[in-house]
Amino acid sequence: LTNLAKMEQNMGRYDEAESLLRKTLAIREKTLGPAHPDTLSSVSSLATLMRAMGNLQESEALHRRALEGKETVLGPRHPGTLATLNNLANLLRVL
Repeated sequence: LTNLAKMEQNMGRYDEAESLLRKTLAIREKTLGPAHPDTLSSVSSLATLMRAMGNLQESEALHRRALEGKETVLGPRHPGTLATLNNLANLLRVL
């Protein structure tokens, strides 16, 4: 579903992408738990979409959630954690 959501996002179909990403996140939270790396990747994907849609406050909250989870689960120096930190920093530059 994530790949389909990214395709929808790339085609400018943000509402469809959002629906798919929220569905993916809900499934992963239920099956894997909120702190699983795949769940946190879904959080990051949704955060990126929210930024593209102009919902900067929700994007920030989601980026912070993903960052906190990745720091705990993966560690502060993991490439996935650092990528999330970079995404948050880029968002904060425009706020």
